[in-house]
Amino acid sequence: MTLNTRHKKATTAATVMAGIKSKLIGIDMMKASLPVSNPFAQVIAAEANRVIRTLSLSQPADRTAVESVLESLKAIAEPTAPALAKTLHIRLVAVRNNIKVNQVEV
Repeated sequence: MTLNTRHKKATTAATVMAGIKSKLIGIDMMKASLPVSNPFAQVIAAEANRVIRTLSLSQPADRTAVESVLESLKAIAEPTAPALAKTLHIRLVAVRNNIKVNQVEV
């Protein structure tokens, strides 16, 4: 793995983490209006779906970057939403094996 690839992975993971943190802050502020029992799972699933959609663009995202983001989201989901972490693991394996990946549902 080259230094440039590692830098891209770290930058992508940091961007995703910043996005999740800002969304979690927004969820805390709107907690009364959310009917979902686990808002963390909802936010993580939404981010995973955005990343998964990039694979089907006319110029798809780099699979290495998508794998890195899904790994990061899986690590975040493990303590807060174990079922979602398992689903993300399955999606990650599919991406690594060049299998079409479906959206994540909470």
